[in-house]
Amino acid sequence: MKRLLTFLLTTLLLFSFLFPADGQEAKSNRIKGGFYLKLGAVIPVGAYAAGQIIIPGVSTKSSSTLSYLPAKIGGALDLGYLIYIGPAFANKFLRAGIDATFLSFWFNSTKPVDPSKPAYHWYYYVGQKFGPLITINPIDRLMIDLSWKINANVAYSEGEWDSYQGSYSKFGMNFFQQEVSLGIRYSLIAMQFQYSFGNMVYNDFDNSRKKQKIRADNIRIMIGFQF
Repeated sequence: MKRLLTFLLTTLLLFSFLFPADGQEAKSNRIKGGFYLKLGAVIPVGAYAAGQIIIPGVSTKSSSTLSYLPAKIGGALDLGYLIYIGPAFANKFLRAGIDATFLSFWFNSTKPVDPSKPAYHWYYYVGQKFGPLITINPIDRLMIDLSWKINANVAYSEGEWDSYQGSYSKFGMNFFQQEVSLGIRYSLIAMQFQYSFGNMVYNDFDNSRKKQKIRADNIRIMIGFQF
């Protein structure tokens, strides 16, 4: 992924210098910050989609296990702001900044164990995301956003997942989940593809409880607006 991003940025940078558009010297800076609102689908991948059997605790030798059901497709909402640092460069084709998502809410469903309680056994998450951003403005008002962010999430899942003597924890957190994304914008319309990966640690915010660590990798397809 890093090699691909480096190759794309280098190619676009060379193209902007070798083949400037007519009147390029007077090209105005169209890469500007602003609020964004995006909604989309959350598609689980890997162990998050397949279901996981874990042994609670990091260093315990317990043979008791907990079952986390496979996650199914869910939804997400991102509310944030693109903050640019310094002027555009490379003939105003590129600009660097920070992608700050002040509110990130997402969830995934599963097959409910109790049909009379459809909200049970869903995964819910809320948090924030921040990280570096590079925006490319190849033509007109078309923008291509490349970003990498650190996600700080608090998690909640309802229901009795297993009969492991009540050790199942409903609340969890991960302050270092990661996300790489590719965004395409034209005028106010924005579309983004995100890949989020990392573990979620459930222990009800109680360090005396055994930690239950599950993978929560997912792909998101987001559509929205930037103002």
